[in-house]
Amino acid sequence: MNSHLTLDKMIRTWLRILPLLLLIGSAILLLEGLPLLNEPLFNGSELRFGALVVWVGIIMLPFSILIGIRIIRKPISTAYRFYHWVFLLLSLLSLSWGLVSYLLAGNWAYTFVNSGGVKGNEQAYTVFLYFTAILISLTLLFLIIFGIHHLIIKNKKK
Repeated sequence: MNSHLTLDKMIRTWLRILPLLLLIGSAILLLEGLPLLNEPLFNGSELRFGALVVWVGIIMLPFSILIGIRIIRKPISTAYRFYHWVFLLLSLLSLSWGLVSYLLAGNWAYTFVNSGGVKGNEQAYTVFLYFTAILISLTLLFLIIFGIHHLIIKNKKK
């Protein structure tokens, strides 16, 4: 019975660590710039391995915070519930990043070519860049705000 609890605890710990490992792994792959990133995910597929790596990284950034920081995962006050909902919303928006990017580019390779239509044009590319930058920036900004706020709350209790 006791070993089952240990296994259960170990599984829960790995499930909390996995998003962070995926985030770090995707960052390393992107920084390395391997030729593999330009390869199609499946034979004849538009979706490139690199696009999937970026999508996983963008999803895992807010999700690893939501899952990894206990006080956000299980909030004990209104302030921490706010951060829980913010990182949950950012995680959901990150999930939509690939689909939104597909709708903007008109293809799964996320290549923007001025074809004269609405999809894949210069304006769509600008929206794509802003959407990506805002999503990542908001996640990092709220992580910093949370960290500062948490330190203030912790110091007030002393």
